[in-house]
This record gives sequence, structure tokens and C-alpha cells, in this order.
Amino acid sequence: MPLISMEEWVDIVALHRQGVSIKAISRELGVGRNTVRRALRREGPPAYRRPAAPGKLEPFKDYLVARLAEFPELSAAALLEEVRAQGYAGGISILKDFTRPYRRRRREPVVRFETPPGLQAQVDWAELGKHQLDGQEVALHLFVMVLGFSRALYAEAVTAEDLPTFLSCHARAFAFFGGMPAEILYDNAKVVVLERTAGRPRYNPGLLDFAGRYGFAPRLCRPYRARTKGKVERSIGYLRDRFFCGRRFTSLEDLNAQLLAWLDAVANRREHATTGERPVDRLAREGLTPFALAPPWPCTPEPLPASVRPAAPLVAVRPLAVYDEVAR
Repeated sequence: MPLISMEEWVDIVALHRQGVSIKAISRELGVGRNTVRRALRREGPPAYRRPAAPGKLEPFKDYLVARLAEFPELSAAALLEEVRAQGYAGGISILKDFTRPYRRRRREPVVRFETPPGLQAQVDWAELGKHQLDGQEVALHLFVMVLGFSRALYAEAVTAEDLPTFLSCHARAFAFFGGMPAEILYDNAKVVVLERTAGRPRYNPGLLDFAGRYGFAPRLCRPYRARTKGKVERSIGYLRDRFFCGRRFTSLEDLNAQLLAWLDAVANRREHATTGERPVDRLAREGLTPFALAPPWPCTPEPLPASVRPAAPLVAVRPLAVYDEVAR
């Protein structure tokens, strides 16, 4: 049975006393005729009902719907960050319930393999599509490196996947982390491996020279087993979901400036779902070979300022003479 407020009851009674018909009252007030009849049969006004207070999420619902109409793959966690920056003080559960009909998600089961501190990083490319840069349509590529133990993450958008660009991205990643791991895991891209003979890889000589200078050993995923790079693949998904989805950029430089700031302020300082710790805190226990100990390489960048890289002490030094090992 529909309930009416005291204000509606007053309006119904007043109109009826003025001679307005039940049909006309129903049409004017937007209530059913039976509701009007019940109100007129009452011996007195209905009990006062306090208007329901708007929920914490109410002021943000239009924004959430608009965001998901444009970017339906935005996660509830990403949306929570956005509305909290606008003053939302509630939790994620009510936000998840409200946005669930509007969100589109892809979930796949994963198997995780952990590595000890300082042992491994994983590297991969992701495609960002074609974009207008300086009046020309240019394909953008995303270089991503993640440290296996800490999950510390570095990423950079570039316009080519050639060897000089690939190695320069490595050097900037090392500068960002403050050091180098013992080995880096790759897939079978030509910038990494030229061919496999009887199952043995023939690495790109340029990569081997670079690896020898920076003191890490290249490692390859087993053929048809790309899932062994699961950490970097999940990191690419995280970047697409939490950084790229819903953002706009004015230039490649603006994209990378925003990305670097976000890596430092958000990605490497959030509690990681698998480790239960912040990557920046675990980075302190990685024991990387310090970046400053690497001998010169033609494109070696200056170390990044502390304001834009995770601040973590480096506690171990490993020998850099691994060229013979990786060349075998």
C-alpha cells in the first residue's frame, strides 16, 4: 500500500474541499486515485515521516555514471580514488554495489611464482595504439619493468621498440629503482634474442653488451609459456586499468610526466594485493646492485632525483662482471 506524506495529505484534503474531483487531484498531484480515496477516508493526518537523508555516495552518483559511460572498464578501486579526491567519505562496498551494472571487467585465473629479493625483474612491451603527435599519427608503445620481489614498477611510453630505445628504457628504469637486479626475464622479441638453435638462445649482441655493463643476466621465457612473465603482464593490466583508463594527455612528454609522478605517488606506495606490503617498502630489501656502480654506457642517464623515484636504501653490492656468463 503506497504511503503518503503529511504534505501530500494536506494537499489532497484541501483540493477536495475546493470541489476538485478525485480524478483531477490524482492527475495534479501525480498519485493514484485509490491513494486519494484512502487519504480522504483517513480520520486524521498520517504520521510525520522524516525525509530520508541522502547517502554518502549520493552526490557522486552522476559523476560515477558519466565516468563509466565513457570508460566502462574503470575498476571500483580506481573510481574510489577519484571520488575520495572530491570529498567522498564512504567505503568501497557501496560504491561497488552501485557501479556494478555499469562496469565491464575481464578476469582470468593466474598462478603466481615468487622470487627472492634482488634476483629478477620482468620486462615487456604493451601497445597503446596510434595517436596524433605534432600533427602526425604515431604508434605509441609502453615499456614496463617490474621487480619480482618488491613489485616496484617502472613504465615509460615511447614511439619505437628498437634496440636503442629498449636499452635506454632499461637504463632509466635502473635509475628510477636506484639499482639493477641479478637477471631480467624477457619473451622472445628480436631486440632480445635473434634465434634459438637446438633450444639454445642466440642473444642480440647489443643487449649482451648492455647487460655486461649493467651487471644482469638476460633470461628467456620458455617457448609458448609466456605466463612465466605473469608479474609484468599483471602490471600492464594494472597500468591500463588504474592509470591509462580515464586519463587524457596533451603530449608524449605530458603522458610520461604524469606516469612518472603516478608511479611514485600511487603505484609504488599502495599496498600490493599479493605481498600485503607497499612496493617501496619491499624495495628497501631488494638488495639491488647500486646504479652508481655501473660503468659508462653511451646512453646512461643521470640518476633520477629522489622526488620522483622510490626512496629505499640499497643494502648489497653484487659483482658487475657477468658478461661472460650471459654470453654463453
